[in-house]
Formats: sequence, C-alpha cells, structure tokens
Amino acid sequence: MSSSRRATIRRTPRAAAKSKTHSRITTAAGRLIRKKGLAAASVHEVMHAAGLTVGGFYAHFRSKTAMEAEVLSETLAEARQEWLKDIDHTRPREWVAEVVKRYLNPLHRDRPQEGCPLPAVLSELARAGRETRGAVAEGFENYVKEFSAFAPRMEGVTPRERALATLALCVGGVAIARALHGYPIGDETLQACVKWALPEREKKSNPGKR
Repeated sequence: MSSSRRATIRRTPRAAAKSKTHSRITTAAGRLIRKKGLAAASVHEVMHAAGLTVGGFYAHFRSKTAMEAEVLSETLAEARQEWLKDIDHTRPREWVAEVVKRYLNPLHRDRPQEGCPLPAVLSELARAGRETRGAVAEGFENYVKEFSAFAPRMEGVTPRERALATLALCVGGVAIARALHGYPIGDETLQACVKWALPEREKKSNPGKR
C-alpha cells in the first residue's frame, strides 16, 4: 500500500470527526439564530450550546459572519423544504392557502427555533455583513421562485410580485405576532394576514358581501 493511500486512510476518521463537530456547531447556531437573532448567537453562546470550547470555533469558520452566512443558507433551505413539502401543486389557490396557513400558524409563532429564521433576523440584517445579507437574499429568492411558480393569477399583478408581497406578509405577520404574543392583537395579526394573503378565497366564501 502506498504511503499516500495510508495517509488518506489515517485522515478519514479525523475528517469524519471534524465534519460531525461542524454539524454540531451549525445545528446549535441555527437554533440560536432562529430563536434569538444574530447578535444573541455569539461565538461563545453557539459553542456553549454545542458543548464545545470557544477555541475550536476557528478551526471551522474564519469569522462569525462566515458562520452566519452558512447557517442562514442551510436553515432557509431546510425551512423551505419543510414548509412546502407534500402540498398538491395542481391547484394553485389551494397551494397558496396551505402554504400561508402553515407559516402563519401559532405553532410556528411559538417554536421559532424550529421554523423559518427570517422573522428573527430581519431587524438586524441592515447592520449585518454583506456575506450574511447575501445568504439571506439568496435564500429568500429561492422562496420567491418556488412561490411564483404556483401563485394564482391576479389582474395587474405578476406571479413574482404576488409571491414577494405574500412572503413579506407572512414573515412580517409572524414577527409581529411573536413581538405581541400574549396580547389579543398578536393572534388577530396572524388571522388577518391569512385572510389578506388569499383574497379570492374570502370572496368565494362571501359571494354576496360587498
């Protein structure tokens, strides 16, 4: 066996261990960012949550910004996959209704560490680094593209415009509902956003209402 082959074999367990540790860090960071935002997910807090020492952080990331960008990219992709899975794509109106209902849901409001990171981080993005903002912009663009493909047609509004507006309504609705959790207006916000996101459904259920 060649020396290079033996070296490769020797490196494999170390690489596997590093990958496992990296995953622990990103999982811990993802939960903290979704629950508390970017500032609260400091290097110290992330490594503590992962059960690791702070000194090991820079073996995995060159900076906190690099960690944020990677974690946000991953969590946005995971949230999108979970949010949009197993929905019938053949009926656009029903697709939108289900997507909106899933996002503007009390469970999503109450379990931020398991859901979409956007409501938790939006207020901080204007001050975040370009790498972090770029990761969010790319993840949000993926949301928009998928939503646009199934958005019902509306006069004077393109599918992309409808997707952008509906997604903004969803993210903002959850952010406000979390901020006002425990007050009646917080629940009202979720309910109102669900209705406003699909006006066709309201018209259909109230055909005589003007």
